[in-house]
Amino acid sequence: MRILAVFAIAAVVTISAVAQKKAPQMLPYTTVDHPAFVPASETSFLSDADIVIGVSGGGVTKAYPGADLAQHGVVQDKMPDGPIAVTW
Repeated sequence: MRILAVFAIAAVVTISAVAQKKAPQMLPYTTVDHPAFVPASETSFLSDADIVIGVSGGGVTKAYPGADLAQHGVVQDKMPDGPIAVTW
């Protein structure tokens, strides 16, 4: 009985070690290209607690919700001075 218990524990440890060596499957990010924007007064889908990344240049200001950046990885957009990539 003791030998069986030791074998069972060894098998569990071996299986755990193999499982830990596998890299977790990553979800593929889908880049957001040419995002659409709405005026700040129409952003009922955001709350005061939401995180946004703001970019301003050439008289244009844009906000990118952190939740979207976390899900998509990167947003490729244009500002008056040229193309930008926003990531988090």
